[in-house]
Amino acid sequence: MTKTARYLLATGALALGAAAFAGATLADGAWGRHHGSGHYGARGMALFERFDANADGRLTQAEIDEVRQSRLAEFDQDGDGSLTLEEYQALWLDAMRERMVDRFQAHDDDGDGLVTAEEFGEPFNRMVRRFDRDGDGELTLEEMRWRGGRDGDRRPRRGDRDR
Repeated sequence: MTKTARYLLATGALALGAAAFAGATLADGAWGRHHGSGHYGARGMALFERFDANADGRLTQAEIDEVRQSRLAEFDQDGDGSLTLEEYQALWLDAMRERMVDRFQAHDDDGDGLVTAEEFGEPFNRMVRRFDRDGDGELTLEEMRWRGGRDGDRRPRRGDRDR
């Protein structure tokens, strides 16, 4: 294997590892919440809720490491100190359940515990009308690119459409 190939493989492995770490952090729900007060808002609060094991209002790296290790151990079914894809999937699904429930509730407009076809489709009901630049009732890739500003054209302002 050439030196360049080894370098590319190592770089790819590092990038994959960083992505996996970020995904695991997101999966635990510690990041990505956007409510609350202060600069970090609920993200900071979630960090303390999850990692401040002794509840002293201070967070140490040792506390974070301990919680992360116990979380891994909780889903390490074969006890080998690492997660298989199936074990990681269980971790991910457990951590993402709260977000899934939030999305379900966002679709369940009337709060009856059921998402109807109407509630499920509602966010997409106006998609064609919203992005259809030429008003022909159909979307093209060009119109979607234009809407995203990728073709160098200015983005339309509200109500600024070809009719």
